[in-house]
Amino acid sequence: MTTAQRRLNRHHRAGFLAGIGAGTVVTALMLLGAKVLGTFSLPELFGYRVIALLPLNVFSALLETFGTAAKQLLLLGAIVGQVVICGLLGVVWASCTETLPNEERPRRRWPTFWNPTLGGGVFFALLLFIVVEIFGFTLLGAGGFGANLPSGLGLTTLALALQATVYGVTLAALYRLLMAAPAPAPLLRSSLSRRQLLIRSALGLGALLLGGGVLRQLTQAPATAKMPRASGRVGNNGLPPEITPTSAFYQVSKNFADPKVAEPGWTLQIGGLVERPYSLTLAEIRALPAVTETRTLCCISNEVGGDLISNTTWKGVRLSDLLAKAGVKPGAVDLALGAYDGYTESFPIEKALHGDVLAVYEMNGEPLPDNHGYPLRLLVPDIYGMKNVKWLTKINVIATDFQGYWQENGWSDVATIKTMSRIDFPRELSLLPTTPTKVGGIAFAGARGISNVEVSPDGGKSWQSAQLRKPLGPYTWVLWSATITIEAGEQLLMVRATDGSGNRQTDRLAPPLPDGATGWATVRVRVANGVPAPIIVGGDA
Repeated sequence: MTTAQRRLNRHHRAGFLAGIGAGTVVTALMLLGAKVLGTFSLPELFGYRVIALLPLNVFSALLETFGTAAKQLLLLGAIVGQVVICGLLGVVWASCTETLPNEERPRRRWPTFWNPTLGGGVFFALLLFIVVEIFGFTLLGAGGFGANLPSGLGLTTLALALQATVYGVTLAALYRLLMAAPAPAPLLRSSLSRRQLLIRSALGLGALLLGGGVLRQLTQAPATAKMPRASGRVGNNGLPPEITPTSAFYQVSKNFADPKVAEPGWTLQIGGLVERPYSLTLAEIRALPAVTETRTLCCISNEVGGDLISNTTWKGVRLSDLLAKAGVKPGAVDLALGAYDGYTESFPIEKALHGDVLAVYEMNGEPLPDNHGYPLRLLVPDIYGMKNVKWLTKINVIATDFQGYWQENGWSDVATIKTMSRIDFPRELSLLPTTPTKVGGIAFAGARGISNVEVSPDGGKSWQSAQLRKPLGPYTWVLWSATITIEAGEQLLMVRATDGSGNRQTDRLAPPLPDGATGWATVRVRVANGVPAPIIVGGDA
């Protein structure tokens, strides 16, 4: 190998390592900006694009295999991919700025601002910024220069320009440090120079920062894996509290990082096929006649016996009052909804004009938390949570059928809640006595209500009706309990509910995609003589 070739290889290695380090720093900044400022990072945009392009059967398979954690695995892969691409871009930059031994000027006659200096690194990064803005955003579905990004999040472009500058400065600085370090000997060295130690420590710190950002995303992401079965419940054996604490209320969104909306500057815009388009601030909404009601929300992704369902007390205003002020014109078909995070949804105008649809700003007597839609979200009876839009900013009356974000990805447009029931106690593989034992849980059928719940102690051979606690409202779950005798051995407990219309919950097992899961929830228990009765907490139903 010639001296020039060795020199070129060294430039390439230095460029790759510098690119990896700079990519780690800029990716961490992107994740931080998404978390704190609500900007969109490139890994997030890539993830959204992949989700949008996945065939429905592949999406369903991933959902069944990984649950909602699949989204975070996708984000992690996009993050790693971006760091690697940044490393390869460092090789490209190093190739362009490479100099031969004993030469004072670049090998190639590039402009003077493309030298291995801080200015050269910034120039290279800003070229990349322009390419991403014009072509990258378009390929990722955000439109040229982010034209399709949600209103209010236009600072994504500004943030990307600053991040590109940081990438260029860091790339050039690390590259110069690596090139200034003595070339390694052919054999392993017994010790590192101070400069080499400094460089490797900097790269290690960058990796730790990125790892910390990823860990934060995985542990605090809005759509994590299912909540533990104990969330929002009393101890290990007992009915859940009728009112779910806000901290235990299930939370799912399309986002890798949910937005934080500031009240100043926020408005709710009501327009479209109406006589009088107008907008409201949060203070103006709070000044309107208020409604306080207890309601249950259930996610369409909730599996049989799952935890993506909660019940709490809300305060807000009737959507019908807001639409009456605007004056809906004849020919209206759908209500198209827009959210601060770019989410879109719809439901028929007939349902929108129903007096029980609420635009709420309080949850359990407190302002909506950020991750539950502050400052305003919708509550729409009898349909799954995906249509109860959070971070609401736009309400448009339209004359056509509108397909929202999840409908474009294959989920149901009607999304009517299906009858469900769940066994909350005993838990899976609990050890129970052969003496009479208490069992209990919840049941929910949306606006239809629950008329009966039956529990089987023997895998469906026999059934016994349970006692129902009076629901807290027409759109809330019902708590049920029963005292049953179970034979010794391993037994399968089952539960099924009948809605207020007299229709029994189907036993046909079906996954959540595309219109909600079906089937009877089961719990396998072990029963033996002489086992003490479990202590039940949470009260009788």
